Amino acid sequence: MLCTLSTVAIGLLTTAAATPGFASQEPGKFHHQFAADVPAGTAALMAATQRPIAQSALEEKTEAAAWKDKPAWAVITTQDLNIPAEVQRYMAKRAHAHSIEVRASHSVAVSQPKTVAGVIEKAARATR
Repeated sequence: MLCTLSTVAIGLLTTAAATPGFASQEPGKFHHQFAADVPAGTAALMAATQRPIAQSALEEKTEAAAWKDKPAWAVITTQDLNIPAEVQRYMAKRAHAHSIEVRASHSVAVSQPKTVAGVIEKAARATR
């Protein structure tokens, strides 16, 4: 599944010619692909101000996963076109995460901030 995640993520990004080794979402595709449930003006601003991601961040193996010995929470976004819900469910299950499913795009923190904040608050209360 991690290979699937990397393959999906890399396939959706375009290489930023000015910055070798980095990639970003094409601005013209951003609203549909990354933030379909966000107002068009907000998505346009997000597209214009996005920062490129290092391609190595999508391919690099971790040496130690925090979820192996720490509690985890997950917001699974069922309308996410970047990371399929099936992959999110797999990762949440593997991490034994307390998870919720939300009909949202990859930009759930922008489209449904109260939902995301609620999950963060639950995690904070549970780990005091």
